[in-house]
Amino acid sequence: MSSSDMDMVAEATEQGQRRAALYRSVWRWHFYAGLFVAPILLMLAVTGALYLFDREIESIVYADLMDVVPQAAMQSASAQEAAVLAAAPGGQVTRYIPGRDVAKAHEWTVRMPDGPARTYFVDPYTAKIKGSIRADRRLMAIVGDLHGELMVGKVGDWLVELAACWTFVLLVTGLFLWWPRRATLRGTLVPRLAAKGRLWWRDLHAVPAFLNVFLVAFLILSGLPWAGFWGGQLASLGTLSAATAPTPNFGAEPPRKGSVDLHAEHGGAEAAPAGPPHDPNNRDIPWAVRHAAPPAGSGAGPVGIDQVMATLAERGVTGPKLRLFYPQGPEGLYMASMIPDRAQEQRTVYIDPANGQVLDDIGWDRYSPLGKVVEWNTMAHMGRQFGLLNQLIGLASCLFIVMTVVTGVVMWWKRRPAGGGVAAPKHLAGRRIPWGFWPAIVGLSILFPMVGGSLMAVLAIDTGWRKLRTA
Repeated sequence: MSSSDMDMVAEATEQGQRRAALYRSVWRWHFYAGLFVAPILLMLAVTGALYLFDREIESIVYADLMDVVPQAAMQSASAQEAAVLAAAPGGQVTRYIPGRDVAKAHEWTVRMPDGPARTYFVDPYTAKIKGSIRADRRLMAIVGDLHGELMVGKVGDWLVELAACWTFVLLVTGLFLWWPRRATLRGTLVPRLAAKGRLWWRDLHAVPAFLNVFLVAFLILSGLPWAGFWGGQLASLGTLSAATAPTPNFGAEPPRKGSVDLHAEHGGAEAAPAGPPHDPNNRDIPWAVRHAAPPAGSGAGPVGIDQVMATLAERGVTGPKLRLFYPQGPEGLYMASMIPDRAQEQRTVYIDPANGQVLDDIGWDRYSPLGKVVEWNTMAHMGRQFGLLNQLIGLASCLFIVMTVVTGVVMWWKRRPAGGGVAAPKHLAGRRIPWGFWPAIVGLSILFPMVGGSLMAVLAIDTGWRKLRTA
C-alpha cells in the first residue's frame, strides 16, 4: 500500500472516529434528556388525551348530576341561584355556567364558609338541586391539575415547564439520530415490523417520533403561554408595544401565577383606574384577557343575575360556552367569559353591579396579534378549533408520544448491564460539540431560559464528573 493510500485510510478512519464521537455525544444528550423528560412527558400525553374529550368523559361520569329532562320552559337564573344558596347556607356564588345543551343541568360554583368550593348541579326546568361535588375533586379538574402542575402547585408547574422545554432538546437530538445515512423508506418513514430485537424497538421508537415531531413542537409552544414562568414573561411583552399586548385594556405588569382560591380574584398591582387583576390560575378566562387588568366597578349594587343575563342576551353573549363570574371585592364586576370552540368567537364582557352598565366588551377584533396567535393555538392545542378532526389529530399525537416514551424506556432497559446501572452511552475521545450545533443550543437557551440555566448546570456537573473519574 502506497503512502498516499495509507494517508487516505488514516483520514477516513479519523473522520469515522469523529462521526462516531459526535453521534455518541448527541446520543448521550438525548439519553439524559429522555431520562428526565420521559415520566413527565408520559403523564402529559395521557392527561392531554383525556382532556381532549373532557366534555364527553364528564357527560358519562357525572350523568346522574348533569342529565335533565327538557320541559317547555326554564326557571329564571335568579330562581336557580336562590335554590343553590338555600342548599349552601353562608355560601357565596362565584360562577354560573348554563347547561351545554337543553338536556344538561346548569352549574353553580359556591365558595363555602367552612370548606373548599363546591359545584352545584341544578335542573333548570324545576330549579331543584340534583347534587354537588367539590370543585377541586371534579375528574377533569384533577386531570387539569396533573397536566399543568402535577398536583403540587408552583413547583409542579416549573417541573412541567422545564420538561416541556427540554422536550425540544429531545426533538433536536432525536432528529439528528434519526437522520438517514442513505435514503430508504423502511426504517425511516415506515417501521420495519418484520425485524427482530433492538432494530424492531428502534423503529417503533424513532419512526413515530419523527412523524410526530412537528405536532409535539406545536403542542409545547401552544401550551407554554399558560406556564408560570414562560407565560408570564410572554405576557410581559404587553408592556412594550400594542402588537404584543394581550388586549387593548392591558395596562400593567401581568399578575404572576400564585396560590389563590378557586375562581377567586385577588389583590395586587393595579393600573388606574382598573380593579383587582384577574386570577391568573383561572383557565375559564382567555389568556389574552386574564393577563389584562379589568375596568373598575362602582362598587356593590342591586343588579342581579337576571338583569345581567338579559344584558348579555342583547349582545349575543349566550349559549353553552358562557361562564359568568360574580363580583369579587369592593370594585368587583360581573364578568362574562364566552369561549366557544373557535377562538375567533371569544367574548369577554364586564358589567357594573351598581348600575348594570357594560364597562367593556372585548372580542376577537380587539385582540392584539400576539393575543390572536396564543388564543388560536390554545384552542387547537385543546382539540377544539377544528372540531372532531382536531380531537382525533390530538389523540393520535398523544398516542404516538406514549409509544415513543414506552419504546425508549424498553430500549434503555434491554441494554442495561446485568448488574444494573444507568447504562448511559459512554464517552468517546474527540467528542467536542461541533460549531454547527451551537446556534441551536444558544437559540434554545434564549427562547427557553429554563433550558439555558439547566443546560449550564448539566454541563458543569458532567464536566466535573468526568474530571473526577479521570483524576
